[in-house]
Amino acid sequence: MKRVRSIAILVLAAWACASALAQQPARQAARQAAAQERKAENQAKRQAAANNNPPGELHPGDIALQRFLKMTPEERQNAIAQLPAQRQRQILQRLQQYETMAPQAKERVVTQLELLHNLPPQRQNQVRRSLQDLQTLPDDRKVLVRQELAKLSAMPDEERKSRMNSEEFRNVYSPLEQQMMGNIAEVLPRRD
Repeated sequence: MKRVRSIAILVLAAWACASALAQQPARQAARQAAAQERKAENQAKRQAAANNNPPGELHPGDIALQRFLKMTPEERQNAIAQLPAQRQRQILQRLQQYETMAPQAKERVVTQLELLHNLPPQRQNQVRRSLQDLQTLPDDRKVLVRQELAKLSAMPDEERKSRMNSEEFRNVYSPLEQQMMGNIAEVLPRRD
């Protein structure tokens, strides 16, 4: 009886060890993803500090979004589980927004993020501020500016520059709106 009990305990212990070892790669991948997330955030903060910009201005969330999109759903879930609760909510919200987009919109977001990351950090901050400023415009102006940005995105670079330097453009939009659109135009897909 003692022998059967001992064998049962050994079998259960072996099963528990095997189970724990089987889960180790997933846990390890999640820990590595969380470490990469922290590393990206710290790098962005160091880069912001080097450019005399306040921490967080470089928005490591965009970098994280790109990285999470490249993961399998299981890897993503494990990596997110390793993050602090507030960061989890932010990442999940961004992923959910992305997932509800149409395929063309998703492609546009990825292109815009790549264009944004190719800019120097100071220009990245200016573009981000302009995007934030766009959200604070009155609804009627916001609609008008977004429509103009849609038109600008369909134009080749030279035509876009010509439009933004035209008298009509300067008469319709305030200097702040003009500057805002000039900054945002830097991350619009190029049509040449």
